[in-house]
Amino acid sequence: MNQAKTPLVAAGALCLGAALMFTYLKFDSLKLWATTGSDVRSASSDEIMVMRTRGGLLEVSRINATEVFDTRFVHSVLGVEVGETVPRIRVPAVYRYHIELAPQWRVLRTEEVFTVVAPAVKPSLPVAVDLERMEKDASGTWVLLPFTETEALDSLERRITARLARKAVMPAYIQLQREAARRTVGEFVQKWLVTQAQWNTASRPRIRVLFADEPVGSIDTLAPER
Repeated sequence: MNQAKTPLVAAGALCLGAALMFTYLKFDSLKLWATTGSDVRSASSDEIMVMRTRGGLLEVSRINATEVFDTRFVHSVLGVEVGETVPRIRVPAVYRYHIELAPQWRVLRTEEVFTVVAPAVKPSLPVAVDLERMEKDASGTWVLLPFTETEALDSLERRITARLARKAVMPAYIQLQREAARRTVGEFVQKWLVTQAQWNTASRPRIRVLFADEPVGSIDTLAPER
């Protein structure tokens, strides 16, 4: 009797295994515990202040960069070091640069060349970041990480805005965007320069753009406008 049931038990086990495998493949994302979120809401702010930008700004360039930030927290008990936590954040950032239109611009002409001395380029702050693509991780003493990781990452994230602002004014970043800014200013200048009488008297007019903060001694020794 037992021998007769053995094939049936084996067949049943195979059917059950097949059913479980099918269920796993079909519903591999099915979880006993599931959480769904609604749309993000934002109530009207009670602290809105609108301020005018005197003279206006001209955005002249952008730098897209993926920035990586990290720091180190050392933990101690009664003055004895017991471990460390090293949080790290990777986030795409967009540096935008502008010039102010209010200051007086110098336009000097030498034969067919119009040299424009524009105000210095400044970063538009705060630097924009893509929070959706932000990546966070932490390393260090594994025994401490469950207790220190969240606080360490939150602390590092709060310091990113100030760190990005300092990077935006670094000479390397200013120099990196300078030629793109120069082309933008050249296009902008040409639109209003063509309305000037001096432009019409030049057979093949050309525009040369300099910025007030450029280390060029020629700014103060340029030939006077004719």
